[in-house]
Amino acid sequence: MSNLRESSFRRKLIVDLSKNDFNKKFKGSYLGALWAFVNPVITILLYWFVFEIGFRSGSTPEGYPFVVWLICGMVPWFFFAEAFASATLSFSEYSFLVKKVVFNISILPLVKIFSAFFIHLFFICFLIVVLLCYGVTPTIAWLQLFYYVFCTFALLVGTTFITASIMPFFKDIAQVVSVIVQIGFWLTPIVWSLDIAPLKYHLLFKLNPFYYIAEGYRDAFLYNTWFWSKPFETLYFWIICFVLFTVGVAMYKKLKPHFADVL
Repeated sequence: MSNLRESSFRRKLIVDLSKNDFNKKFKGSYLGALWAFVNPVITILLYWFVFEIGFRSGSTPEGYPFVVWLICGMVPWFFFAEAFASATLSFSEYSFLVKKVVFNISILPLVKIFSAFFIHLFFICFLIVVLLCYGVTPTIAWLQLFYYVFCTFALLVGTTFITASIMPFFKDIAQVVSVIVQIGFWLTPIVWSLDIAPLKYHLLFKLNPFYYIAEGYRDAFLYNTWFWSKPFETLYFWIICFVLFTVGVAMYKKLKPHFADVL
């Protein structure tokens, strides 16, 4: 019962801190939290205009309207990129909590991830509305959304425990993460289809674990393909997540005693 109460308290604390973190980001601005939604929407419209209007990419090789296909890949990417960048700074940003002996600082990366998740919930609704407007019929495969959201959380937790643990000792890691996010966006088939790449490079692109998530959203909402029909990709993704989580936890435990000294 004591463990259950502790778990319940920790979940409530994570949610409360996440809400506070979300509100704090836009405190003092005229539009407030609307900026969290305006910027990604503008980005989507920009890519839609460039690729569909400018490059005349009216539809994807699968026959879906380009904007529908684009949003399915962009929505999970916004979540991942925002959470990855902000969670990397979690220990440094909440240094006043890190220095508290009794506070469990291991929840801080989760606070940042859940803060980004609130925005993701809005864009999931936005995605569903766009799909319905373009005549995409809901199917039971859409329920895979819960699985792929969990996949994104799993990838983020392992990755950010590594970067957040390094951040107090190596401040440049924030810039490194920014570069990784920029490179990762263009190396992942989000605004372009893997079909246009030479076949010999397909495996290389698929080694990127986020490829599994981006294609997973499209599999769920557009292609009606279940994740278990891709056993090797699924197994590879979860092996990567397990390795990242193991390394992240080991680094956190190794470096945690020195956080208060360097922050």
